[in-house]
Amino acid sequence: MFRKVIYLVVITSLIFIIVGLYLPKTVHVERSVEIARPASTVFVLLNGFSTFSAWSPWSERDPETVYGYSGPVSGVGARMSWNGDPRLVGSGWQEITASAPWSRISLQMQLDQVGKATSYYQIHEAAGGIQLTWGFDMNLVEGQGFFSGLLVRYFGLFFDRWIGTDFEAGLARFKAYAESFPAADFSKLEAEIVEVEPLDILYVTMGRRESAEGIAAGLAAAFSEISALMANQSSAMQSQPMAITRAWDEENYAFDAAIPANTAGVELSGNVRAGKSPGGRAVRVVHKGPYDTMAESYTKLAAYMAVHGIAEGRVSWEQYVSDPGQTLPGEAVTHIYFLIEDPARDAR
Repeated sequence: MFRKVIYLVVITSLIFIIVGLYLPKTVHVERSVEIARPASTVFVLLNGFSTFSAWSPWSERDPETVYGYSGPVSGVGARMSWNGDPRLVGSGWQEITASAPWSRISLQMQLDQVGKATSYYQIHEAAGGIQLTWGFDMNLVEGQGFFSGLLVRYFGLFFDRWIGTDFEAGLARFKAYAESFPAADFSKLEAEIVEVEPLDILYVTMGRRESAEGIAAGLAAAFSEISALMANQSSAMQSQPMAITRAWDEENYAFDAAIPANTAGVELSGNVRAGKSPGGRAVRVVHKGPYDTMAESYTKLAAYMAVHGIAEGRVSWEQYVSDPGQTLPGEAVTHIYFLIEDPARDAR
């Protein structure tokens, strides 16, 4: 009887070893979802970890998980670590190793209970939006001894079910999260964060609701009045003319037609006043083309700021880089600025 038990154990062990040697050394898990938003929105939301907990399939599983962040906020080198309940989410880190706008993000991972792995997000254009694929790859036997390597190959048979279920839940949550943002595609928007120095300006305040034609006529009249005063008092223009929006809602609309100029010693008259242009940290967008097409740039800028988590400050303005009298409408260049919210500054 004892000899039969020994034979059975030996045969079982041999079967375990032989079958294990033929099992895959690697695992690949992949799930996809269609999202009704442009690739630019999806890419920005995934190209860093600041919003990861908003849609992660594991954030609700263990709300007590502690997260840490290092490296740049987004792109290659951005890293997130986590330390949670070993029975629920465990601990580890992931870091972005490659980032190709607006199509693919690759990551290196260290899962303390499993080992090294790689992951990726692949974005493809699709009808009405994009198709997002979330993938996971791992070499099961790397760093493992012979028998532990055999054992982990058997565990690998269940990886697709274990991780795939989490990926499906995560993609569903990400879809809902991404689709909560504006739908405008800002991939070709020329936008950057800049530090703006305030300038001395001469300005005329305008504050009534008008048609686009009325606003244009009002601006032209205001600039003409300012220019006449400057010419009369030999005040030199320091930069391009501006339209500074102070208030814009359904009930209030006020903006200044302004020209940066030397205001020292200038005697004001008529509607012209002297002051300072806005200054501080701002988002700047370069609009190229006719002035009556700027609404599209504003729409894209709003989407850009929302997806990047940039809060709009108290004022925005346009600076007319091109002289409209000497530039064809299709070649006009306008810089659009939105001051970024700064609670300490805005409280002053």
